[in-house]
Amino acid sequence: MIIKPALSIARMHQLVMDNKVSSLTLIDEAYNRLHQQETTLQAFREIGEAPDLAPQGLLAGVCVSVKDLYAVTGFATYAGSPFPLQEFNVSGTLVKRLTDAGAHVCGKTHTVEFAFGGLGTNPHWPVPVNPFDTQQHRVPGGSSSGAPVSLWMGACQLALGSDTSGSVRVPAAFCGTFGLKTSAGRWEKDGIVPLSPSVDTAGLLALSAADACWGFAVLDPLTCAKPEAFIKGCTNIKNSMQGTRIGIIGALFEACEGGIDDCVMAALKQLEAAGATLVNLDWPYLEEAYQLFLEGGLSALEFPAFIKTEQRKDWFDQLAASTKMRFAHLTDEDLAQAPQKIAEKNALIQIFNQAAEAVLQTVDFAVCPTCPISAPTLAHVQDNIDQYKERNFKALRNTQVANLQQLCAATLPCGSDDKGLPVGLQLMMGHNQDEQLMQWSCAVEVIIGDALHHYH
Repeated sequence: MIIKPALSIARMHQLVMDNKVSSLTLIDEAYNRLHQQETTLQAFREIGEAPDLAPQGLLAGVCVSVKDLYAVTGFATYAGSPFPLQEFNVSGTLVKRLTDAGAHVCGKTHTVEFAFGGLGTNPHWPVPVNPFDTQQHRVPGGSSSGAPVSLWMGACQLALGSDTSGSVRVPAAFCGTFGLKTSAGRWEKDGIVPLSPSVDTAGLLALSAADACWGFAVLDPLTCAKPEAFIKGCTNIKNSMQGTRIGIIGALFEACEGGIDDCVMAALKQLEAAGATLVNLDWPYLEEAYQLFLEGGLSALEFPAFIKTEQRKDWFDQLAASTKMRFAHLTDEDLAQAPQKIAEKNALIQIFNQAAEAVLQTVDFAVCPTCPISAPTLAHVQDNIDQYKERNFKALRNTQVANLQQLCAATLPCGSDDKGLPVGLQLMMGHNQDEQLMQWSCAVEVIIGDALHHYH
């Protein structure tokens, strides 16, 4: 197991402010760790260079890895494909917010091709190695496949990802980190290669919710004007859940493998012992949302509009089989009717959302296992499309609920399954409850522990 030095962003910030260490020194140390481990863990598609001058600002000394779906000035963007996307070469709003706050982009991390997949495989680029198995190559989860691996390398403290069906939360759960899926429309998406504009969301990974709060404070349009105030609110957390109502989505505990359900329930019992009340929820439209997901969600209709443009007309034949399978069933007539079908599915999603929001009014937040499975081996899924499909759909079973019901969601590491692989606890809240979700994530983390607590 590869573990970075346990320096939190709060501690780094204090050291820089007290002039006990320079932000350049912290960045140089991160690059040293990156270069020591990249050959083994292969998280990065492209590696940056340390700056000449010491960065200034709230995040001075903090390194950020950026999923190769985001445009970053000075880096090429491939989006997991064999081809560079020339129009994605200038940093968008989110990357600019981080760098303006003093954060340093240490590199672009690998992604599944065009973010189409939850396991992390890619025939065009190296597949990052899940650091929790040193004997065989296990997948890291996807589509933000390099993001959590870069955190465990110690190459960075924050990792930018994106989430359309679970592409932040699945790799975070598989690799034992914190992961946040923001509400649809909450964070700006300029400079991010689209998969499904209706449900695409930007997201953030870190080794702890406490660290993620620093990134959220700078990134979120409602907190970025006064980030210190938000950070203070997340860090002044009491070691108590007294008066908290936690809703358990029992149906999403079913068919969990390897003792994952027991691991998550053990974490919930810790919260109950700290004063929380556990409430069983009858969650609406689970089957309907999953069926919509199996049909390709909205991405199967929206992505072809991007890939079949004139400048990319020759790319389609070179797409990976795992990418093509998500929309191979669509006819030319289906694609011609795409605008109408997209509108119909978005209307359905609004119905799902209204029902979910009503249930969420009865609790502070809802919970379930982030994934009902842990990371499979690369050999099991890489060359067998049927085995890939089965594992991929199951990995995303619980996470896609938040996307197709327009909720915000986070995953926190809560222990290990029977194989010793990480297990994630998923928290879900209503649309645009992102600030509160981050605060609840920090409160839960105080009780159950962060990644370094579970896996150090």
